[in-house]
Amino acid sequence: MESERNILDHIYVLVRWRRMILTCFFAVTLVTAGISLILPKAYRAYASVYPPQDTGSGLGGLSNLLQELPLNLMGLGGEVISATEFVPVVESESVRLSVAERFDLARLYGASHQSELLDMISNRLQVDLSREQFLTISYEANTPELAAELTNAFVEELENALERRNQDKTRAYLAYLTERLKEAEQDMLKAERRYRDFQNEHMVLDVETQGKTQLEISATLIGSLAELIVKRDYQSKLMTADNPELKKLDMEIQTTREVLDNLLMGQFPDSLRSSDSGGQLPEIFKPFRQLPELGLTAVAFIRDVEIQNAIYQFIKQEYEKTRFEDEKGTHTITVLDYARPPDTRSYPRRSLMVAVAGGLSLILSCLFAFVFEALRNLTPENRAKLDAISEEL
Repeated sequence: MESERNILDHIYVLVRWRRMILTCFFAVTLVTAGISLILPKAYRAYASVYPPQDTGSGLGGLSNLLQELPLNLMGLGGEVISATEFVPVVESESVRLSVAERFDLARLYGASHQSELLDMISNRLQVDLSREQFLTISYEANTPELAAELTNAFVEELENALERRNQDKTRAYLAYLTERLKEAEQDMLKAERRYRDFQNEHMVLDVETQGKTQLEISATLIGSLAELIVKRDYQSKLMTADNPELKKLDMEIQTTREVLDNLLMGQFPDSLRSSDSGGQLPEIFKPFRQLPELGLTAVAFIRDVEIQNAIYQFIKQEYEKTRFEDEKGTHTITVLDYARPPDTRSYPRRSLMVAVAGGLSLILSCLFAFVFEALRNLTPENRAKLDAISEEL
């Protein structure tokens, strides 16, 4: 019963002060509606962009190399540009000033200095990035056409800024490749000269071929020696030891052995030496003991030449690709939707303004009604306290 009586008391207060509540409600609502009618209209246009799917196709497998470079050239590799990079570019001071200069926004907004103009532009500019990496750029202006033009201008300036950044990176990398190409060419020529000097010093053209040839010559001599030994053994059974034929075979066997032994050591036998040769075989013949070491050294030189040549060819290829990219240019953004003049205004939101103002007026009017009712029903003791408080104030 006490709860019902309290509720009825509240309803009674609201009914008793209904004129004041309704008057405040309608007055505030009408005033708010009137204000919303005289406020300047604003329109917001929207444009959507997203990054290209493959920005590094022209550079092939260069992205791994770029990550190791001292320069910050990540934009040149096979890496796909993220739309998160677009947000700070659109909101940058250079982009805002470029748009302001194109449309003379300083005069339009009546800005007295640059910082004020930038703040005004920032308040009207809105950039939203979705989870799917779609970037929405919107701008608010006094007319639908101007809103669309300004929004599209921000899209154009975004693309121009990204293109300038990519061109700067491409040209910086091109300069790096130009210098590196010169170094690679010098390294390749040095490796070739070292291999040539080694060949001239040791008279080595092809160690494998030369060794194979010497093995064939040695095999022929060994076959001849074996044939002579077999023939001598057979003749020794038929002839006496002092037989001239047998002595001739012994001499041939001894000479063949000397030739074979000295060939393996790189020298003529004493019986075949001449004053011109000094007892040495032609330089193209190498002692078998030297062939393994010469072969390893030659392989090392050849490997160095091949490596330096491969590096040069790779850098040359990347240099040509990068120069082609610089001349051709790249697409930095893909525009999904260009801004169009909006059909409805974005400000003022009259319905929302009237609804919020009306709701607040009802709440405050009801609150004041209960306050006024409480003041009217004060007991003499509480009224005396209130009067005392008023006197103290």
